[in-house]
Amino acid sequence: MSAKLLMLSGDRDVTTGRRGPFHTTLGGLAAQFDRIDVLAPRAAGARKAEPFPGVYVEPAPVSRLRQSAWMRRRGADLLQRHGHGLIVTHDYGIFANGRAAAWLSRRSATPFVSEIHHVPGHPKRAQWWEPLAKLFYRAYVSRVACRATAIRVVNRREVPDLLSDWGVPRDRMLILPSAYIDREVFAPGEVVRDFALGFVGRLVANKNLGYVAHVFAALASQDSQARFVVAGQGPENRPLRRKLRSTGILDRVTFVDWLDSPAELADLYRRMRALIAPSLSEGGPRVCLEAMACGTPVFTTPVGVMPETIEHGTNGWLLPWDAAAGAELIRAVLSDSDALRPAGRAARAATAQFEKSAVLGAYAAAYRRLAERGST
Repeated sequence: MSAKLLMLSGDRDVTTGRRGPFHTTLGGLAAQFDRIDVLAPRAAGARKAEPFPGVYVEPAPVSRLRQSAWMRRRGADLLQRHGHGLIVTHDYGIFANGRAAAWLSRRSATPFVSEIHHVPGHPKRAQWWEPLAKLFYRAYVSRVACRATAIRVVNRREVPDLLSDWGVPRDRMLILPSAYIDREVFAPGEVVRDFALGFVGRLVANKNLGYVAHVFAALASQDSQARFVVAGQGPENRPLRRKLRSTGILDRVTFVDWLDSPAELADLYRRMRALIAPSLSEGGPRVCLEAMACGTPVFTTPVGVMPETIEHGTNGWLLPWDAAAGAELIRAVLSDSDALRPAGRAARAATAQFEKSAVLGAYAAAYRRLAERGST
């Protein structure tokens, strides 16, 4: 039976030529679907793309405020022409995608799935407005996402518990992890670990970069030879640099804006003694799993899939929310090489459940079943 999928996405990488995680996700879906149409947000330099045969990605020509109306018009045209069996929406922000998906679903009688990867301000807020955003998420879930065939979540505890508190029945939740890794690329290797600690990710508020700067400074004060690395881009780049400059350690931190391939990223993880990820809210974070697969232990706050993956002190460490307490924990662990080596081996073993082929295969198969049901 032919299966076709319409996705209302929040990803900008594919239309701007970058092969990020969503590009890989589309590759996994392409193996199960005859046609996939993706409507994406506007981005500088974006243009239509066909990353895989039968996969068509189109950027919005309008601003975010007008994106929902454009997705309705363009989505209706695509549904009429191709008869997709399922609509999938990536829900965030002002819910331009979700509002359009619900409208398209009612108009065409096509089922839709709402994807909620994480909720701003949960479990901790990064910016003053996030409690308001959390209220908007609750309103969206109760008024719009409740009409979906299912709400897809990416972890087993954090978001399901929140949605349950908001009145969503557990049997309406489709638990499909979004964090996947190629364990052949992200694998241990014999390299010099020349960075005492590293951070990888978008430089945005929810990544809690003030915590990162505090820990770097605390470690640097104890070890005059310690060096650090930060890989990522984002609006918090300058504030982070100012914090590091104020503590006198900016020249001991290497900044990497972008890595062209997963292999280069894996090499960077292998050069770290450990990774720090003190996020305040998160769906994964994927970077922790990538580092763990490379045999690099992680220090992470209990967000996303981390509480269900990390066994504290065995395959990694769950950080306290207080930066000073976190710095003391990390300093004590890094001073004990006998603790790091077995943790790295256990971290690698813990990532087997996130192997790319298995995760993407389950994701694509679940959506194909829904799409085939919607086509009948």
